[in-house]
Amino acid sequence: SWINAGGIDAERVAYGNKHPLGQQIARCADSTRTVVVEAAEVHVLTDATFEHQTQASTGQTTGKWLVKFYAPWCGHCKKLAPVWDELADKVEVESPGDGILLAKVDCTKEKAVCGRFKVRGYPTLLYFAERSMFRYSGGRDVDSLAAFATGGYKESKGEAVPVPPSWVDEKVKEIRKMVDSNEHIRMVADDFEHIVQMRKNAAFVLVAIGLVVGLMLGCVLGSKKTMSKSKKE
Repeated sequence: SWINAGGIDAERVAYGNKHPLGQQIARCADSTRTVVVEAAEVHVLTDATFEHQTQASTGQTTGKWLVKFYAPWCGHCKKLAPVWDELADKVEVESPGDGILLAKVDCTKEKAVCGRFKVRGYPTLLYFAERSMFRYSGGRDVDSLAAFATGGYKESKGEAVPVPPSWVDEKVKEIRKMVDSNEHIRMVADDFEHIVQMRKNAAFVLVAIGLVVGLMLGCVLGSKKTMSKSKKE
């Protein structure tokens, strides 16, 4: 027999390939092979990794990024999830040279980056390409999304990409959180902010009066010094 206990005897099949029966067994062997196709990756972006990976506001040299901002409880987001995976496979196979990458951001966890792009509804689909940002509002099927990512975005108006918050902005947020957590400090800060906003004219008048008084005192003191010097002479 050409079939041993462990399957097909490779040496005998190789020899028997010259025989019609051997050729038939070889074809059967090929048909039983399992081909494993690895799915394209959908990148998971966070507050910490978004700008580093996408370089959205610093040149976009890592590729074109089609990003889904979603919430796990959102029904529309759940329906889009398998479409998003299929889209990743489609652009990788059909447009490998375009450098298109698919990603997703969970806005229930990544508050900073979702706030940066002013995400208000789910899912929000943004495409970062050619140093601009394009909002997608078309059909949520694979073909429509692929057409947009591979060139259709050029027909829509691009927006400037919001820059990530600076170190100072982050520190201000931290201080604000600390202030908000303390009721007494928060009340004082709110009162001060209210005074600054509502009494800008009064504050300007006080500053102006201070400058005038300062100049007058300077003139008086200066004249007294001059008179004392003249008397000595």
